[in-house]
Amino acid sequence: MDQKSIFIIENYEQLKVISDPLRTKMLIFLVEKPHTGQMLAQELNLSRAKILYHLRELEKHKIIQLVRKEERGGNILKFYQAVARGFIPADHLLNYVESKEATRQSYLEVIDRAKTRVLTAPESSFELDSSNVEEWPKLSIQTEFTVSKDKFLEFTKEYRKLLKKLEEKDDEREKQNYYLMTTAFQIEEPLFKKD
Repeated sequence: MDQKSIFIIENYEQLKVISDPLRTKMLIFLVEKPHTGQMLAQELNLSRAKILYHLRELEKHKIIQLVRKEERGGNILKFYQAVARGFIPADHLLNYVESKEATRQSYLEVIDRAKTRVLTAPESSFELDSSNVEEWPKLSIQTEFTVSKDKFLEFTKEYRKLLKKLEEKDDEREKQNYYLMTTAFQIEEPLFKKD
């Protein structure tokens, strides 16, 4: 299946479907790779029946799709995957409370998934070869800024360009896999106090 980058949610029913916290949690897994209902039930420690109900709802509203079937031991396994890597409400849906809640829930699930990725990464991922952070093949930054909205939007555009550049074909032989999670949003007041 060729996943789109972003899926625009066009109707309220789709918005309601993805604003459910459990479905958001399921989507995090289904964005990454295809899963069966049984696989999701094990990942989320829930009954298969409950997961299958939510899979049907997501499929009915075209948020996920069946990508393949496999026969194993006389059983037909159905693998589902999200139709996109991200889901954004269309402009006419932005004022619904479900839009805000779906967005907040999505941020929480991405952060939770990042925590899992840190906990399951190999020990070598956290070894230090130098005290110079510029030489580290890893990154962990938490910071706050006080800037105009326009300046922040300009930064996010440049950041997205950098991500695309990083994804461009790399001919070097010794490639390694890296995980990058970024979250940014407006806050009321900074926690980091400056003297």
